[in-house]
Amino acid sequence: MRRWMLVFVGFLFLFSCQYFEKEEKTIYVSGRIESEEIDIGTKLPGRLKEILVNEGDSVKEGQIIAVFEAKDVDAKLKQAETGIKVARSVAFAKEKEIAIYSAKVKAFENRKEAFKKDIDEQIKIAKKKKVLAENDVVLAKKAYDKAKSVFEKAKSDFERFKVLYEKKIISRADFDKVKTAFEVARADLESAKENLKKAETAVKIAESGVKIALSKGKEIDALNNEIDSLKGIVEAKKREYQSFLERVKQAEAVYDEVKANLEETVIKSPVDGVVTVKYVNVGEVVPAGFRIVSVVNLNNVYLKGYIPEKKIGLIMIGQPAYVAVDAYPDRKFSAHVSYISQKAEFTPKEVQTKEERVKEVFAVKLQIKENSDGILKPGMPADGYIELSK
Repeated sequence: MRRWMLVFVGFLFLFSCQYFEKEEKTIYVSGRIESEEIDIGTKLPGRLKEILVNEGDSVKEGQIIAVFEAKDVDAKLKQAETGIKVARSVAFAKEKEIAIYSAKVKAFENRKEAFKKDIDEQIKIAKKKKVLAENDVVLAKKAYDKAKSVFEKAKSDFERFKVLYEKKIISRADFDKVKTAFEVARADLESAKENLKKAETAVKIAESGVKIALSKGKEIDALNNEIDSLKGIVEAKKREYQSFLERVKQAEAVYDEVKANLEETVIKSPVDGVVTVKYVNVGEVVPAGFRIVSVVNLNNVYLKGYIPEKKIGLIMIGQPAYVAVDAYPDRKFSAHVSYISQKAEFTPKEVQTKEERVKEVFAVKLQIKENSDGILKPGMPADGYIELSK
């Protein structure tokens, strides 16, 4: 009998050691699976055309929940499309005008360059003619001076020989010889005088040609004025074009806004989850911001439980944990501490702790890392174990 008592005491000791070892490794939390509940509503007022889910239905992210009538929005979208087409058409017309006037500017600039080149050549030729004419004047003047000198000598000889001939001092032949020389000298002088006159006239003509060529610069000034005027028109057209581009952007913004509103008439689930409440039925008119359904997000589930006050100092945010549920006794769901209440509270009536004498507890949440298959659902009773550092 004594031996059996020793065995029993040893068994109790071994069990107690294992129990306390477990208690030292984890902190137990009892509670229920909870999740964030999302209200899915409408941004726009309207009449409900279709509702495609019922309470209890599972939904996927992006799945259509409901559809509103969109006749007015469709009409506004078509009107916005027309506005874009009109604005683009006018902007395109202004762009063509810019191209036309820019081409005119280019044509006038080319014309000016060709004309300027021609005038420069004319001025060059006219100045060259003037130089040649002035050289001819110098030569003609020299010829005239020489002819005049010869003429004056011939005239003096003629007058002297005439007196001698009249006095019968020289013969008729000698007189005729001097007379012929005089007449030739007089003819040469007249010719030199005429040549000088022609050379001087040629200079005047050349000077006139230079003036005429230079005066054509006014035509270049006129072309410059025309070019400046056309450039001013181009700049004005560009400003008009930019203004209409802004109208295009405004029309596109209106279109995008209306299109976004049209998309808002199709209500989609933002998360994977389960429909918990359906607030409206087909045919009802609902205001903007009104709830259509509420969906529990199964991708964001957690265990909410309570920790005795004396153990709260052993845990911290981010501490690893795991959760077990009766429905899946062979599975452990990885989790971590995501929330620790900053204020103690009396033990809630629905919570039973292992230590009945505990009067104050702290609320904690164990965020479950993975629930993609959606097997953990809000309301399930669950046990959590927070792992302590060794």
